[in-house]
Amino acid sequence: MIEVKGLNGESLLFDGATLAKYRHNGMDEAARNPLSTYREVQVKHKPGKRGKEGRYDVLVAMSSFMSISLPESAKPALDELVAALEASR
Repeated sequence: MIEVKGLNGESLLFDGATLAKYRHNGMDEAARNPLSTYREVQVKHKPGKRGKEGRYDVLVAMSSFMSISLPESAKPALDELVAALEASR
């Protein structure tokens, strides 16, 4: 399992067969898509300004679109998630 925790209490959870997006610190499942519907992932980096940490904006295209903003400190987990999704192609 790969879990990527984002800003504002959102997270993505990949269990090998599905990718799910949760809100409210894991209390509300917003979407769940089977891995077979994966199309692409887009990652955009926004550098931090005035002492604030930068962030990554992620868009995952599956049977539905999932977007999440992540702090720079979540980059290793994001790289692991992207590698797992791309390996499924």
